Amino acid sequence: MTAPSIPRVRARRPKVRTGCVTCKSRRIKCDEARPACLRCQKSRLPCQYHDASEMNQDGPQCQRTILPASQQLRPRGEFGMPLPPRVKRSDFLEPEVYYFDLFRNIIVENLCQNGYISLWSRTILRESFRDECVRDAVLGIGALSCALMVDNQCVNVKLTKPLWIVPTIAVSMPNTKYHRDAIKYYMKSIARFRTRISHEGSSIPPRSIMIISILFIIFETMQGDTDSIDRIMLSAITALKASLKQDVEPQCQTPPVLDDDGVREADYFLTRLSGFSSLLSPFHYSLLKSKVYEGSHMLKDTIPSPTSTPQQIQHAFEQYTTSALIWCFRTVRGNMSGGSPDDIKQQEEQLAVSYQADGWCKFITKKLEVESDPWQRRTWKIMLVEAKMFSIYTTYCHDAEEHERMWDSRVDDCREAVALAESVLDEPTPLNSLPPLFEDKLLPTLRCFICKCRDAETRARALRICTRLSGPWFENRAILVGMQIVIAMEEGNRDPCGFIPIRLRYRWNESSWNDDRTELRMVLTRIATGARKEFTFDSDCTIEDILKRLGKLLYDGQQ
Repeated sequence: MTAPSIPRVRARRPKVRTGCVTCKSRRIKCDEARPACLRCQKSRLPCQYHDASEMNQDGPQCQRTILPASQQLRPRGEFGMPLPPRVKRSDFLEPEVYYFDLFRNIIVENLCQNGYISLWSRTILRESFRDECVRDAVLGIGALSCALMVDNQCVNVKLTKPLWIVPTIAVSMPNTKYHRDAIKYYMKSIARFRTRISHEGSSIPPRSIMIISILFIIFETMQGDTDSIDRIMLSAITALKASLKQDVEPQCQTPPVLDDDGVREADYFLTRLSGFSSLLSPFHYSLLKSKVYEGSHMLKDTIPSPTSTPQQIQHAFEQYTTSALIWCFRTVRGNMSGGSPDDIKQQEEQLAVSYQADGWCKFITKKLEVESDPWQRRTWKIMLVEAKMFSIYTTYCHDAEEHERMWDSRVDDCREAVALAESVLDEPTPLNSLPPLFEDKLLPTLRCFICKCRDAETRARALRICTRLSGPWFENRAILVGMQIVIAMEEGNRDPCGFIPIRLRYRWNESSWNDDRTELRMVLTRIATGARKEFTFDSDCTIEDILKRLGKLLYDGQQ
């Protein structure tokens, strides 16, 4: 006769509350290594620990404050980073609290590396409690970040590293709870926004259009859907056109309320992202075909006094670079459509924008010379790299060959700007995370140098920096591949004097994907003649294989 079975009682152990925020959000064991635990290092995720004061807080679990977002990417008070609102668990249903935790602790921290801290850490979080569209979009992004974590852990490692990695969740049916929740919240946000548009029409506040559009762009960027990003940017800028002010001031039609800084940052961010994407990414050419930025305006003198605070200087610089970018966009589009280069108004604008770029270079250089704080020096350097790029780019020439010769004459300036960018990345920083999802300062500037500067060493150094800044993000990786191909094709055409003839230079102005995004179509255009070359290749190729297949193209180019 067998003895009756006695149920095993699991030994109760006290909960460990000293692990990092990321491991807690992922519900996995943390080894508590400092400054970053091994799991976060292996997964290339940000690793952050609670302060001891936060760990000792008492109170019922139902009233627990949601895990605090990163509140200090820089030394406290440098740019007056605002504190995010305190949110209680009771404000959310499960699993919404988990997705909101992920958004605040992973997505916001990643985005804040690029600046616009008021927008990411305050305005969007506060809007999620005022606007159901924003709330659902935030939860969808949080769920998608969790789905991507699971997706990355399940990826089979290949013997050969592909040129780009397509997120599995982006091209497959939702197969995890996190992915299904991400799609559910995202579609709810889209449906709510469409309903609001049908009911309110043009009376929707511009701040709502900007914030919701930015969140939609974040979601699609994480999935790597370049076509959807292109459509969202065009729709957002078109919807905001009626309220856009020509001097690029904050475009809020509502009375001044909290978060004005965040709304201003949303304005600058959306304008810069759409402008740089249209000019420097072959995946976003819809805006260049539209007329959203038509018209002319004179730039105000935005260079502040030397006694202004760093925050005031940065705001003024953002206003200038955004305005200068709009000018560059309109000029390039006008040249593409055969506009008159002799327009007096346009010449006056070019003189103004170029003069201010040179003024900003001198102003920031003086600030850099006397600055001792390492974080502020880093900020001045990034601003100076941007200012030098605009100083060159705004010396625009409508004749294609003359424009190329202008860039050839500014090689020393390009070389100096790239060296500054290298010094920024070589400095130690307290950040231990992926490169930001959006980088609209150094990355577009360096892409411009790669495309326009034909000095072999300078563009090779710029390409290495872009590789470090691009991270694993799908579109960034694809652009890196395309730029390597363009560089390799042009380098093969150097003459005995080391010069690339203008007739053998290319412009990469259009690309598209097949359905599962494993095959990339590139369209290259001869700068001097306008002749087009089109070819496709897949992600399993190598750059060397692609160039061998393009041997005939290179041979034809030398004829």
